[in-house]
Amino acid sequence: MSNATTATATLGTSWFARLRALAVEAWNLHLQTCAIIAESHRRPL
Repeated sequence: MSNATTATATLGTSWFARLRALAVEAWNLHLQTCAIIAESHRRPL
């Protein structure tokens, strides 16, 4: 593999890792929001 291909592969991997980390963070925020909504529905008015 040439140096250019290696650099591109590394760049692609780091980009994918950042995207995955962002997706994991968004999913955790979504689950926290769902828990808050579920708790508010459990409480009597």
